[in-house]
Amino acid sequence: MPRLASFSGVVVMIYFGDHPSPHVHARVGRPGNRGVVEACFAIETGELIDGVIPAAQASEVTRWCRRHREALHADWTRAQADQHPTGRYD
Repeated sequence: MPRLASFSGVVVMIYFGDHPSPHVHARVGRPGNRGVVEACFAIETGELIDGVIPAAQASEVTRWCRRHREALHADWTRAQADQHPTGRYD
């Protein structure tokens, strides 16, 4: 699961061979610690499609997805072929 970006306490990842439709995963908190939450956001619209993260951070992820939509679509395609994304978005 390549990490694409991190900002405002959010880590955005894309999973290899993940189920359609094109989306990214956003995690708040550190794995192994209590209070870790994760949500999925549609690449096309930035819409929250599954999970829960704090509202302010969800809004930031939505804006981030919209700003990087074209590159994210290309990286989604690469990830479905088990290839790493072309770059980081930090």
